[in-house]
Amino acid sequence: MEYTVENLEQAVAVFYRTEAQQQAEAHQWLTKAQNSPQAWSFVWELLDPQKSFQVQFFAATTLHTKLMKYWHEVPENHYEFLKKKILDAIISYAMGPKIVLNRLCIALSAYIIHTIPTHWPNPFEELVASFQPHNLPNIESERVIWILLEILTVIPEEFQSTKLTKNQQYKVRTVLQEVSKDIMKVVEMCLMPVPAKGFDMANLTTYLTATRCGAAWIQLKGLNMEECDTISNLLIDLTCYVYWNKSDPECLSAEEIELSEVTTEALTAILRHPLSCKFKFHINKFAVNVLYKFQKIIDNELQSSEINKDVLANLYGLIISLTDSHSRIFIDNLKSSNVEEQSISSDLFNSILKCTNLPGFYPMDESCSTITFGFWYTLQDTILDLATAECAQLLLLIKPYYRELVCILLRKSMFPLVDDTSWTLDDKELFRCYRQDVSDTYIYCYSVLNLEMLDILTTKLNEVLHVQNDSNGYVQLPKWNEIETCMHAFYSIAESIQIENLYLPKLMVTINEIPFKDLNIKVLMTTLETIGAYSEWLMYHSDLLDKVLPLVISALANPEVATSSTLALKDITHNCQKFLLPYVEHILISSQVALQTRVLKLSDSKRLMYSVGKVLSIASASRVMEYLNVTLAPIFEEIQKLIQEEPSPTIAMSLMSRIKILSALFNSLYIETEQPIEQPVYIIMKNTMSYYRQIAEIYYDNSELVLDLSFLLKHVITTLQDDCKHLIEGILEIVVTVYRNKPQSHILMVAKTVVILFGKEADLQQLNRQLVVEICSRTLMICAEYNNGNRLSEISDLLEGFFLLLSSFIKKVPQLIFHNEMDVSALFQCAILCLVLPEAQTTKAVSSFLVNFISQSRDVSQVNVIHSCGEGLVLRILLNLGSTGPRTSVDPLSEILLALNKKYCDNLSRWLNGLLTQEDFPSSRINAQQKQMFIKTVLREKSNKKKLAESVLEFALICRGIIKEDWNSP
Repeated sequence: MEYTVENLEQAVAVFYRTEAQQQAEAHQWLTKAQNSPQAWSFVWELLDPQKSFQVQFFAATTLHTKLMKYWHEVPENHYEFLKKKILDAIISYAMGPKIVLNRLCIALSAYIIHTIPTHWPNPFEELVASFQPHNLPNIESERVIWILLEILTVIPEEFQSTKLTKNQQYKVRTVLQEVSKDIMKVVEMCLMPVPAKGFDMANLTTYLTATRCGAAWIQLKGLNMEECDTISNLLIDLTCYVYWNKSDPECLSAEEIELSEVTTEALTAILRHPLSCKFKFHINKFAVNVLYKFQKIIDNELQSSEINKDVLANLYGLIISLTDSHSRIFIDNLKSSNVEEQSISSDLFNSILKCTNLPGFYPMDESCSTITFGFWYTLQDTILDLATAECAQLLLLIKPYYRELVCILLRKSMFPLVDDTSWTLDDKELFRCYRQDVSDTYIYCYSVLNLEMLDILTTKLNEVLHVQNDSNGYVQLPKWNEIETCMHAFYSIAESIQIENLYLPKLMVTINEIPFKDLNIKVLMTTLETIGAYSEWLMYHSDLLDKVLPLVISALANPEVATSSTLALKDITHNCQKFLLPYVEHILISSQVALQTRVLKLSDSKRLMYSVGKVLSIASASRVMEYLNVTLAPIFEEIQKLIQEEPSPTIAMSLMSRIKILSALFNSLYIETEQPIEQPVYIIMKNTMSYYRQIAEIYYDNSELVLDLSFLLKHVITTLQDDCKHLIEGILEIVVTVYRNKPQSHILMVAKTVVILFGKEADLQQLNRQLVVEICSRTLMICAEYNNGNRLSEISDLLEGFFLLLSSFIKKVPQLIFHNEMDVSALFQCAILCLVLPEAQTTKAVSSFLVNFISQSRDVSQVNVIHSCGEGLVLRILLNLGSTGPRTSVDPLSEILLALNKKYCDNLSRWLNGLLTQEDFPSSRINAQQKQMFIKTVLREKSNKKKLAESVLEFALICRGIIKEDWNSP
């Protein structure tokens, strides 16, 4: 369809008024129209004021697109004509529609970026002179100023998004930075209060636009803190004026809130200038100004009946940005002999403490306190990075703030005393994330306070638990949320505590005294998590296990806290196993009850079974089998019944849950004895192997079930190790059954585990060899099948696992790969074929196999494979680099070239020279000289992987036309 005005108007109408499919078609056609050379002509006709505003907007957008992307289409002798047309259009649309005017201002800014400094040396002076109210008497004065500021605002943004040559970019940036001071003077004039009257709220739009303009130019990073002194004061004063003189005494209007946001954003941009830290005097002066004026607003808001969260967020956000960005200046103030400087830092830190301590619950009543957490990290991290003496001095100075911070966080992270039904799921999730942030902040507090923090928490917990009688003599229960928040704090810092023998023993004794039955279940939940977190500490204080372990054990059958209790028990049985003999029976009986009730989630049952395995490992041999017979019998009866059922997804899910539970047990149950015994896991497996074989035969096509079965078998092997030998034949039979019917990577991890552990065992050599032959032949067959339909990517996961397996075999037990029964040449050729795959991880796995193969080929008499297939490999590598392979494949392919160069340097030289002499190979973009330089670079490098990878990447980028520079000889 021809790009006529009528057709374009119709397409725009279709785009705005029809269904999605027609909109998409119209959009595609309009985009082509915008990109066409004819757009330079029709755009002015579409800008006719008589057209609909949708058509006008499309025209203005088209003009901007052409200027930004197709500037090269404009003849130099048309520049002045084009400038006049754009300026005329802006004046024509001065009174709106605003959306069209805005787009035309952006178009003019794109024109300016392309024409300064060569063709339009002084655009800014001309713009400021032209857009004066007295020069445009037919347009409202405020609108004239708005247009000027709008044009100036978008110039820095347009500079960032316009593609320029490096030389042109440098020239434009230089000009922009040179004029930035003059632009700021224009902005300052627009923000300047009227003498004797102050700011005028009628000029709110001008203030807003001027502030945006100032922020845009500040972000060009051409102005320093000193040069921004005047505008900083103006923005601070304007923010305060708008607040105290708001149109509605009760609340700010949307425009007033927007101005507050923009002014604080501009001030933040000034603070974050990379050189601002060099202006300590101005930073301190800025801090005093902000604190003195903003703190009054903040205090007023906090005293009002309805707090404006937007105001608090803006003002506190600026205070925190100031302190966070210049933490070193304010830290130095603390140790300064200048009392005023000390006071500045103290006031800032206290202000941030107030923000952290905002009244109410997050996120229901307030949403600002979370923005302070990053500062508390920065403050301690900056100090801890200092030299020892200075660090120690400053830690003493900031400890009071962190002591108060701990007390604040204890309050802020409390759950509501009564469950608030008004909290939505989103609110609860936000509060959960907030508590996680609090946990992280506790760690920062501990880095500063160390034992002092433990003292605070211990004192607070004891105060809460101290039983008091009310006026009538009745015993009062402690507030559960105060206990819970203390336990949450202890839990948060557990990993930070190394050796501590004063406060933590008291904690364990105190836990034993908490009346959990009378308190909210959350107290027990958090306490159990805390016990688990200190399991490693308990390993060195095993005498205190009797204070906390009974609580963990008794909670196992409680579904409300099962997750917390099973996690805690798992940690304790893992870290404190050798001290658990007195508790064996108690743990086993309670675990059995919990498992038999069937109320636990699968994840809880798995963890509990892992703990059972750890405990049984230290029990008497007779007790182990007696317990397992009772506990596992129902599971195996169910598995037997499920196997006999008609296969279905539901049956598969049921089997998976039972296999996962068994797998957890097999992962942890191993009895260490001086006398050889039949391990319980071995006995179980010997008697139940037929079940796993039947599952493999029936459900080989269910990848999730095969994965769980694979983990079970792997755990059996790694747990039993040498005691597993008599099971290997049965396990490998399962592996072959699955892989023969449905090759998949999950089952390969079992094969890998067997071969790595038993690959060199003489009595298992034949079994292992048969396994490897079976896996290789089946993989080659399926690879050929998928290659015929160009569908290799569909089995990339399988190929990745397969080549990683082969790579491990070559490194650990090469004799299993290199023997008469194996078609090694076919494996090598298959690997070359798989290098075409776009999946990065698969390419890495294939490359790993090829590198290991090449590296060991001479030692295992496979030189003939390299001689016959090596040129095909190099051809594939060059094709990948030239066009077909993803850029992520450069490093793996470089490693193959490095391996070839180490072992077959002459061959590699011959292959590279032979292939690269072909014209336009591997790309028409690389010339003969560059190819020769590449060959020399590859052949010269025999050890430095990084250096070779850089050269190979450069070769690939030249081939693809991404870089055009001639090859530079190192």
